Amino acid sequence: MNQPRIDKLFEKTKAVCFGRFVVDVPASAAVINGPQTFGASIRSVPHGAATLQSVVSKRVAELQAVKHEDVAGSLLREIVDGPTPGSKTVISWASSHATYLTAVQGYLKASPHGFIYEGGIGSLGKRKLEDETSGLSQIATHLRARDPAEVPQEPGVCLDVGFIADDTGKFQEIFGLGLRFPELPDASFSISTNKDAQQGDSFDARRAEARRAALMVPELATAFSKIKTLREGKRKVQQGDGSEALFSRPLGSAAGHWHEFQFEYAGKRFDHRNPSWDATLFTGVQRDQAGSVPSGLSDDEAIALWDRLMASVRLRVADR
Repeated sequence: MNQPRIDKLFEKTKAVCFGRFVVDVPASAAVINGPQTFGASIRSVPHGAATLQSVVSKRVAELQAVKHEDVAGSLLREIVDGPTPGSKTVISWASSHATYLTAVQGYLKASPHGFIYEGGIGSLGKRKLEDETSGLSQIATHLRARDPAEVPQEPGVCLDVGFIADDTGKFQEIFGLGLRFPELPDASFSISTNKDAQQGDSFDARRAEARRAALMVPELATAFSKIKTLREGKRKVQQGDGSEALFSRPLGSAAGHWHEFQFEYAGKRFDHRNPSWDATLFTGVQRDQAGSVPSGLSDDEAIALWDRLMASVRLRVADR
């Protein structure tokens, strides 16, 4: 069934790349960048290449200003040029009492942008400092700037203004993004991916357990009975079968409703070509709180928005 408002919203779209995924969204949508973890957390500094050295100098001064309580000197251990031209690596103690946790920060230049890698190691783990700096070097040498409108064709992961060419799957990968829509101010959509996520109970099992638990408490059973299930069950995505649950919830004592849509795909742990991912859609959002105001979307419009977005979520480079 056509939904004119949603159809109009998608008349013009743009492809948004995050991690190993891409999704087609309305051209007017505001993209909110979520976590970027590739080996370690990576923070983008758009157009920050020219000021990267001043950022390093400030960080070094902060570390030098703190005296270590158990080791002679400050928190700063070493400053290294590289691993790429114009970049710096700063090695430090993680805190004034730490003798077993080492922080490794890479200030990476990929003109015109800068990127800050925030990793580290513990002396009780198997990884050594050489392992961490070697991984940082591999990331840095495969990193380049990327226009947000570009969708690379080779294997790798998209940062908000960067791209790391990689098909090894050796690094942990966690990425996410959010979408807000000027034409639908109370709607919010988000996606997150986690390559190494440990699988617990399935989405369906958790939903069933929540339903059973609610029915055992009269107050919860009453509230649960007011929730309208719009759709629930398996949903086919590019990689395989996931699970979704689409609910319309009452607004409480006020008139109206709001929506909570959820999806999970389990993927295969440690497989960068088949990572787990999940998605949510909320309406009735005000000040980042779902269910705060009546939904501006009907049930059919919310489903149409969800289906248009979900149908386009895909791995940017399919398994070869």
